[in-house]
Amino acid sequence: MGKKNRARGADRARRRRQTCADEAAVAWLDAAARPGGRATGLRRLAQLPPSAALAAADRLAHTLATHLWHHGWQPRELYRQARVQARGTTTRLVEVAVVADLDRVLAGDAELHPDWAAQAAQVVEADPDATAGWLGHRPPTSEYPAIAEALGVLGRLPPLEVLVPPPGTLVVPGRATSAADPVLDRVRHLLAKAESTEFEPEAVALTEKAQELITRHALDRALLHADAHDVAGEPTLVRIAVDPPYADAKGLLLQRVAAASRCRAFSLTGLALEAVVGNAHDLRAVELLFTSLLVQAQHALAEAGRAAPPGSHPRGQAFRSTFLLAYARRIGERLAAVNEHVLGTHPSDRSALLPALRADQDKVDAFLHERFGTLTNFPVRGGGSAAGWASGTIAADLAHLTAGDLGSRSAPA
Repeated sequence: MGKKNRARGADRARRRRQTCADEAAVAWLDAAARPGGRATGLRRLAQLPPSAALAAADRLAHTLATHLWHHGWQPRELYRQARVQARGTTTRLVEVAVVADLDRVLAGDAELHPDWAAQAAQVVEADPDATAGWLGHRPPTSEYPAIAEALGVLGRLPPLEVLVPPPGTLVVPGRATSAADPVLDRVRHLLAKAESTEFEPEAVALTEKAQELITRHALDRALLHADAHDVAGEPTLVRIAVDPPYADAKGLLLQRVAAASRCRAFSLTGLALEAVVGNAHDLRAVELLFTSLLVQAQHALAEAGRAAPPGSHPRGQAFRSTFLLAYARRIGERLAAVNEHVLGTHPSDRSALLPALRADQDKVDAFLHERFGTLTNFPVRGGGSAAGWASGTIAADLAHLTAGDLGSRSAPA
């Protein structure tokens, strides 16, 4: 009997030591993820067995991801944020942390809203190699600084407005939810690849593929076949990814499109995300038109590069940023003219239309102020190329302001 008691006591003591070691590893990782404690935390981590350090990293990543899910971040947004916030090896480590946690959530028993579950499944299916997490990948100890930075990326992200109910909940009180469109995500991915390639034929091919997706899938039909659960007439919020480079200029284009559709768009600083507030029907129109216009701008930029004479710099930063700024300005002017034309073709209804439009705008402004307070204006960076300004203005004049079925019902521009 005494031997059994001693064995049980030894086992309890061993478990206590292991628990203390695990907690210490997490504490050292947490310190390493903060700039002030990085050197000490990394030195302590190097003294641990790799399996213990990586298990603690997975545990801390899960804690941080859970916090972000319950503070508004959606699966696609958080996975994409690795490319926005991180560099080099850290980018991949953030992706692995996010996918591993999503895989854990999908395999668990928490209630999942269909929109959230669909996003999570899409991210996991697109990157199945990451489901094992850091412990499964066994990165070398030389990557501990990158692991700490990956945890720092997750720990520094701010809370967002909850748009899709997070795990364990099915409803956002007072909010009609709206899932992101995977086709739009694919279009944006093609545009990002076209922007990053150094080979002009590849850029042209990628933008043509994006344009093909816009047409083939008839993105504007999402407006014609609105979801039955939308709350008509009440303002709500969506977030739209605006990928670098030139995120400021692309964001300006979105803001001009939103303003012309009785919505308000503003940048979420440092996240390459734009929040757009408006009526649910108007928000779908904004996202679809913005995506179509961005595809057309990218196509025009690719054509400018292909047709450029020797010695010019159509793929240079100054040209491209100025092009997009001019494009956004001119698109805003054209959309304003379309709105004025629509009102002008209904002179007998104008006195009734204007108060109704103003009432909608007042609702949007009140919603915006209630959720976000007073917004601050910042100058848009870029510009300085006369050729880019001229090319961007011409491209905007040639751009189609509608896509697919909507074109037959819209005023000429």
